[in-house]
Amino acid sequence: MDSLKGKNIVITGASSGIGKALSIEASKCGANLVLASRQIEKLQEIKSEISTPTSTIFCVQTDVTNQQECESLIRLANEKLGSIDVLINNAGISMRAAFDEVDTSVLEEVMKVNFWGTVYCSRAAISSLLKSKGSLVAVSSVTGFKGLPGRTGYASSKFAINGLFESIRM
Repeated sequence: MDSLKGKNIVITGASSGIGKALSIEASKCGANLVLASRQIEKLQEIKSEISTPTSTIFCVQTDVTNQQECESLIRLANEKLGSIDVLINNAGISMRAAFDEVDTSVLEEVMKVNFWGTVYCSRAAISSLLKSKGSLVAVSSVTGFKGLPGRTGYASSKFAINGLFESIRM
């Protein structure tokens, strides 16, 4: 993890779960962070917990379903840190319901957050990442490779992310 020292990392969905854990570990390694989430208060709490003299940390309230907010997040990260070395698309939501019982609005919301949030942030950051020879990361799931009962929307969003990133990688 020493390879993260001094790297400029943007993490979406940083207010809890995997995103929070990634933030904590990256800060221990001396990375500079831009933490993004809809919940700015939680981001501020995390920042106060993990702040170190060797890391610069900014918190940005961001709804990844809003393309302009994603573009603003990336623009701010570039302005504050000078470049972006890593974008971790971690923001995501889940759902559990039988397909014949789920309201399509739930499926749409899962796709908006998980897939479109990843698209918007990645598209906004790609030129910066190419310039810095950085890394574009998506947090996926085993359900992105194999569907599970009651997880139709979640699995669909993760399959879409895997296809997107496989295509980008090529």
